[in-house]
Amino acid sequence: MKKISLSAFVIAAVVSGSALAQITIDGSLSDWKIDPKTWVSSLPGVSYTEEDQTGSGAYYLRPGYGGQAYDAEAMYAIIQNGTLFIALATGHNPLTVDNFGNNVYAAGDFAIDFGNNGTYELGINVVNNFLGGVLGGVYANPDWAYGLWDVAGNEVAPGSAAADMAHPTSLRGGTLLGSAESSYTTTGVSGYGSKEDDLHYFYEISLDLQLLYDAGWDGNEFNIHWTQNCANDSILLTVPGNPGVPEPGSLALFGVGLVGLIGMRRRPAK
Repeated sequence: MKKISLSAFVIAAVVSGSALAQITIDGSLSDWKIDPKTWVSSLPGVSYTEEDQTGSGAYYLRPGYGGQAYDAEAMYAIIQNGTLFIALATGHNPLTVDNFGNNVYAAGDFAIDFGNNGTYELGINVVNNFLGGVLGGVYANPDWAYGLWDVAGNEVAPGSAAADMAHPTSLRGGTLLGSAESSYTTTGVSGYGSKEDDLHYFYEISLDLQLLYDAGWDGNEFNIHWTQNCANDSILLTVPGNPGVPEPGSLALFGVGLVGLIGMRRRPAK
């Protein structure tokens, strides 16, 4: 019987691990195994939060109004094979364009807070390509815009320094680290939530964990935040993190070392 070295087995496991990813970035949440009635994901390892609100007209959301068109409904995240996957369900159409005079506000960007303290150290520029920015870019040292509400829920003017900084909206700048893969739907889908006629839109994002490490992540749990440019309704998800797992670059070096071990021959005993 041919013997397979432990090193060869470990390398095979590492290489084949890339085939274990169960998420495809295509704007469809079917592979997240979500129950459309409850928004609950049955996919193992998924962190999720749900706050779907229903009503009629431009009903109150917290802290603003806007009804289904501004409802942030559910967010999901999972770390697989050195990749962070994020999904979002919302009633807000990603193609919405800012028209402040008519109280219409575009989608914001995704923000990541490593310390769970409201200081969002990483931004993903998914929809709002700011001047000079890269669409899909992942930014450290982000410069954030904020919404129309202060910490007490009182309305403030766009761009006001009194806006609640716990709810970053769109990126205005930052240090580009790399790019994320992203997709979102632009046609509303019904049949989800307790009010089946409501229309929903979905985002999906994937990015290499190395980008988080490059921005100063220590591997511990972190928050992901999303809202619209008005911040009428926001959603926050805590992800357990990946403590004790080597950075992707370290895993690559580990693999190179194993290749070297496989190439070594044991000397015959004298």
